[in-house]
Amino acid sequence: MATPQIRIKTEDFRAIGNANIIINGITVVAGENGCGKSTISKLLYYLYKTASNYEVLVSQELRIKLQDIQHFLDIVRHDINSLAKDRNIREELSRELYILRRNTGKPIDEQLSNWLKLIKNISDLYSSQLDLFSGDNKEIRKPNPRNSRIRFIMKDILKLENSDENDPLPFTKISELVESIFKEASGKIKSRPTSLFTEALRNIFTDGELPKVFDVMEFEEPIVSLNKTSLSIPYSIQNVIYIDTPMMIGVDASDYEHWDDLNELLSKSGKLSFSSLSKTISKQIIHGDVSIEDGPDYANDFLYQRDDGSIYNLLDCATGVKSFGILQLLLKNGSLTDKTLLIIDEPESNLHPQWIIEYAHLIVLLNKIVGIKFFIASHNPDMVSALKHIAEKEKIDSNLNFYIAEKRNDKYIYDYKHLGIQIDPIFASFNIALERIHQYGQ
Repeated sequence: MATPQIRIKTEDFRAIGNANIIINGITVVAGENGCGKSTISKLLYYLYKTASNYEVLVSQELRIKLQDIQHFLDIVRHDINSLAKDRNIREELSRELYILRRNTGKPIDEQLSNWLKLIKNISDLYSSQLDLFSGDNKEIRKPNPRNSRIRFIMKDILKLENSDENDPLPFTKISELVESIFKEASGKIKSRPTSLFTEALRNIFTDGELPKVFDVMEFEEPIVSLNKTSLSIPYSIQNVIYIDTPMMIGVDASDYEHWDDLNELLSKSGKLSFSSLSKTISKQIIHGDVSIEDGPDYANDFLYQRDDGSIYNLLDCATGVKSFGILQLLLKNGSLTDKTLLIIDEPESNLHPQWIIEYAHLIVLLNKIVGIKFFIASHNPDMVSALKHIAEKEKIDSNLNFYIAEKRNDKYIYDYKHLGIQIDPIFASFNIALERIHQYGQ
């Protein structure tokens, strides 16, 4: 057997006792409900989302940490604008704040330079435009209420215990705070600490526990381990997509991060790749075409145009049309490549038996033609059988790896057994359903 591109090892995590899983093409895991299949899916998704998008995630974290400071600068700008008679001053501040908001994606050093420049300008303008004290009698001057409000906000942001009303406003400390936040972000981008991944896991798995073992090998070389302080940069997988239900399309669900990620991916523009596969979906399966158009208020409309010319909102279409529509949209915008890991939980759900076979056929073609790697959890004998036999016909059965989750004695702990391309043990587990029919039908 060729050296596997990816090998995942995890132990003692939730329902998983031991799993040593190869991802070399199409990996299929089967097992009863609660055996940990979705846990493995989430581990894979958040690992590759973190490892492949590390700089993006650090930048998102950076924006969150800077939110209060940016809000504070907006408040000060508003105060200056309300007093400044010079229109150029107002326009310059608005322009610099606009640049700040457009900082995303720019090098860290450039972002920091823009922040420090704006804070310096606001500090200078605030001192020149707003009197620090009110009242004409110099001997009984009182602090300007507007200035007191700004001071209070700065104390809150800087976590200062005390601040004398007569002291200069600590704009320099705001600059120092911004510099320290950027320094931390820059350090993370350079060293890629594993903590960003473990923090994501603790957010997803609400009990806060981590696997005893979670190791990832690429061509049998370790690239990720919870025992390592940093995440290596993966090569074989550079983007990951997780589909656990086609019903997520067009749904804004903050509790399901992978739903939002997929909707964002579906909405992006890009160049059509592998048009023959997109045509296969249109002509042979859904007898129509799925597309996306800009809707009102910058929303996106997912549309299904049937081959008789009728147009429908995809959100109102059958679940099966959504299932194939998602794959077609990802093909149309170039999101699927040979460096993609596509994780699908129970792709057969809500599909007609004929479309289960069509979906399995499409998975095989996507692996053979595009090179996409799949991690699939399935309960369906038709899906399992179709993947095996179609892969054999297309001469890519060497890319197949089947696993079954076996229960340890009477405990709710499961070990994942590698079956290669043999599916008989999976069918033996499916036969339990037939035994129940016989039992209850007596």
